[in-house]
Amino acid sequence: MSSLHQIEGKAWHGFRGDRYELDEKSKDITESPGVYVFLGPAGEVLYVGKAKNLRKRLRSYFSSNLSSKTEALMEKVAGLETITVESEVEALILEITLIKKHKPKYNILLKDDKQYPYIRVGLDEKWPRVTLVRRMQKDGARYFGPITRASSVRETLAVLRRLFPYRTCSDRVLAQTTRPCLDYHLGRCLGPCTGELDEKTYMDTIQEVIRFLEGRHKHLRESLVKRMHDHAEKLEFESASRIRDQIRSLDDVTEKQRIVSPDMKDRDVLGLERSKEMSFVALLQVREGKLMGRDGFVLSGTAAEESGDVLEAFITQYYSRASHIPPEILIPVEIPSPEQVTEFLKERKKETGSGAGTVRIKVPRRGRLKDLVVMAADNARTMMAQELPRREREMEENEAAMKNLAEALGMDRLPRRIEGYDISNLSGQETVASMVVLADGRPDKSSYRRFRMKVQGKPDDFAMMQEVLWRRFKRGLKEREEAAQTGKGGKFSAFPDLIMVDGGKGQVSAAKEVLDELKLGIPLVGLAKKNEELFLPDRSEPIVLPRDSSALYLVMRLRDEAHRFAVTYHRKLRGEKALRSAILDVPGIGEAKAKELLRAYGDLDSLRKAPVEEIAKVKGIGMKLAEKIREHLKDRLSDF
Repeated sequence: MSSLHQIEGKAWHGFRGDRYELDEKSKDITESPGVYVFLGPAGEVLYVGKAKNLRKRLRSYFSSNLSSKTEALMEKVAGLETITVESEVEALILEITLIKKHKPKYNILLKDDKQYPYIRVGLDEKWPRVTLVRRMQKDGARYFGPITRASSVRETLAVLRRLFPYRTCSDRVLAQTTRPCLDYHLGRCLGPCTGELDEKTYMDTIQEVIRFLEGRHKHLRESLVKRMHDHAEKLEFESASRIRDQIRSLDDVTEKQRIVSPDMKDRDVLGLERSKEMSFVALLQVREGKLMGRDGFVLSGTAAEESGDVLEAFITQYYSRASHIPPEILIPVEIPSPEQVTEFLKERKKETGSGAGTVRIKVPRRGRLKDLVVMAADNARTMMAQELPRREREMEENEAAMKNLAEALGMDRLPRRIEGYDISNLSGQETVASMVVLADGRPDKSSYRRFRMKVQGKPDDFAMMQEVLWRRFKRGLKEREEAAQTGKGGKFSAFPDLIMVDGGKGQVSAAKEVLDELKLGIPLVGLAKKNEELFLPDRSEPIVLPRDSSALYLVMRLRDEAHRFAVTYHRKLRGEKALRSAILDVPGIGEAKAKELLRAYGDLDSLRKAPVEEIAKVKGIGMKLAEKIREHLKDRLSDF
């Protein structure tokens, strides 16, 4: 059976069947460039690949000479989808997008256990600030990163504060201040709050910040020296002496940086070290010939892959979200598709504002550049020596906790996927539920879900728990039926090995009624907060685990995460409700404009803190209406 799915604005051709049926159908697939997706029994994405010739590439999966990893993949394949594209580069870009979205089990994945921090220079603000953020957005600001260690970001920000007098106060403080703060009097801020500072002078400082973050220390020093001389010629000795101090501080920083490349070029250098299951990549940033920084990354799913494939996966996934693309990347071994990757990096270079021109990927064989690659490899080796024992210890502890929990609950297999549920409400208002997931003992945040309850009236925890479980598993069963027909699963099609609800015997009994009605034999447990007791549906007495039990710690961590996620969503809805209620009272604000303000600010507190000039930029508002909003809200207290 074939089906069509609209993804990325293109029609995907799908096939459903076992391995042998797919073998026959693959013979009729086009020989054009494209992307292919292998699906599991529930429609889940198992693997995403690209091909110069789709038919030829897919035929190789049905041969008898397969690696152990590919053989394991093909044993689970129950569906195949393909899409043809115009070029190999387009196929590469689509592959990257789908891997990032679905995180397939059998692809090489750049581990992203958290949102890596970026340094953000707020060029979208009248008086830009420099801040640490966790997500890069297309908002007109300049971003530098991602950086694996938040401590490195904070160290960089501390250096910037010594060098450049930009503001650190919030927009709200700046809008409401009546006199300059201590930073201004200490010469650590130019003082936009004084009303005497022109924007050009301030933006010159911000441009110097950007040059520093780009590693353009030579150009930055030349610019500072020129400005110092200009002030001196105008007899502005106080300004000249301040810039002189900046130059001295800059020299102190740059003297600590090691010159590793006499040609003074910009490049990234990659080093690779591999263990049995994971690979470690060290990235050295060289700017103007100096070593500016080091970062380390972990890739999973690399056990049966060649080193060149691992490096190509890292390059495409890392630089798809990097804020800067250098003109040259040094690597230790050749990658399989250098032309396509180079073209991809060229396009990303334009998008990030890193300049025009191609990006060269080189494998140096001798000399100074080879030494740089060896240095990167040494860094990767050191990282692996530090990280591998920690990760192995964490895996062993999680495995032991799952084993102890399975024994305590009488389960015949390990609860590798555990779903936890919690309800949050305030006097029955804006009641919400959360579903959080532990996969092999670790939070799987991409699988978290939240529900807005439809049960109205007096709060009933039992009825609300039944509602969320009914909606979750009814949706999951429907998606599984659709997957059997179309080969395309959904976000609820994966079922847990264990369900944990927040509460005691009553909540467990209510949840069991839903599972019985849906004919689902999924193990169920409740965790009562008072004494941390575990309740099973078929037992009148609770299970009391030792206080030092790893299994107890595991379920408590899941319970607390479910509670946090539910409360966060509840506060968000309350904030939206308060904001909508407040702004609809403002003359001239209707549903359309209220929706735009809600999208821009999310809650009343954020809108109250926003400067009038910023509010005026919201679609359909303007300065006159923004001033009305500010006047209407200035005496209204936040709900928080």
